[in-house]
Amino acid sequence: MMYVDWFVGTMKKMFNIDVNREDVSFEAYDFYHEDLDDLLVPAGHLVKLPNPLLLETVMYADDKDNEWVAAFATEEGTRKKLYELWVKNGEPIAYEMYIE
Repeated sequence: MMYVDWFVGTMKKMFNIDVNREDVSFEAYDFYHEDLDDLLVPAGHLVKLPNPLLLETVMYADDKDNEWVAAFATEEGTRKKLYELWVKNGEPIAYEMYIE
């Protein structure tokens, strides 16, 4: 899975954390906008994204019990990345919008 490899590389590059690929999990879910908390995805971001929203998530728990999650909103059919969200211990730490 390309996102797992990307996640492992990004964790090392951005956070200086070595992650074993085998310790990473991956899930994908469809969410309607009203089901998402704006503390996780701000309302100003949601209006630019499809409804329902396909979120693909890559997760890892480090040896200090920190839970890291990278979530990607992707376009169904093409899997084009539309939005990226990073969460550490349940708190958003970074966002990136790939569409206007």
